[in-house]
Amino acid sequence: MPTSEPFATTRNQIAGVPVAEIARQFGTPTYVYDAAKIVERVNDLKPFDLVRYAQKACSNIAILDLVRRHGVVVDAVSAGEVHRALKAGYTAGIKGRESGVGHAQIVYTADIFDREALDLVVKLGLPVNCGSPDMIDQLGERAPGREVTLRINPGFGHGHSQKTNTGGEQSKHGIWHEQLDDCLLRADRHGLMITGLHMHIGSGTDQEHLAKVCGAMERRRRPAHSLPRGARLPRYRPVFSTVGRCPQTSRRRVRSQALTRNRAGTLSRRRERLPRH
Repeated sequence: MPTSEPFATTRNQIAGVPVAEIARQFGTPTYVYDAAKIVERVNDLKPFDLVRYAQKACSNIAILDLVRRHGVVVDAVSAGEVHRALKAGYTAGIKGRESGVGHAQIVYTADIFDREALDLVVKLGLPVNCGSPDMIDQLGERAPGREVTLRINPGFGHGHSQKTNTGGEQSKHGIWHEQLDDCLLRADRHGLMITGLHMHIGSGTDQEHLAKVCGAMERRRRPAHSLPRGARLPRYRPVFSTVGRCPQTSRRRVRSQALTRNRAGTLSRRRERLPRH
């Protein structure tokens, strides 16, 4: 996997535009993103079957539209993020379904449902990646027969700091690996079909820990004789995808303003009209 160059904490230009010029034209603070750098990072990930962006890293609509035009699909953790994805041009359907290898452009991936998110997921038919046992029951009661995936906490985590470690006992994220049998029974009770597993143990992991995650995921695949009584064997599709953050933008959030470059190459600022959430 390509590595990013060191990021300078002080600089006098961004994307070839002098910082002083940006400040004079738009004032401060102003959030600036380098579209070429984002596309470069997307291309770094193209060897993967699918690139799925966790838009909580930066849900700016201009950036969502940019990565969408380069083949990236998205996760959403709230109704607000679903609305942002739709506004950026994503659809609620499954692209390529007719070929038998389709994938959803928007997947709801979270540890909980609130009322608005559950209503929207059911209304739009969005695929759900369940991060807790309760989500299985909540979705099953409203939309029995759906296909779901499960986010598993394998019991360990790793990140470039403790704040980015999203696995193990200290993390709230994901279904604890020892609860898998119970989740299979819950899914069967509602006629839900489990079609995949998801693990995310942290940001800033290396290849060694990625291999460890893949091994843990393989161990969670259940042969028929090991399933709890009454549970159906889930269909399993070994699809590998990435959920990533664009380097140098993950900590930079934009709420109401986006800095964009028009066709003439000049910088302009526009105001986003966002749904309430």
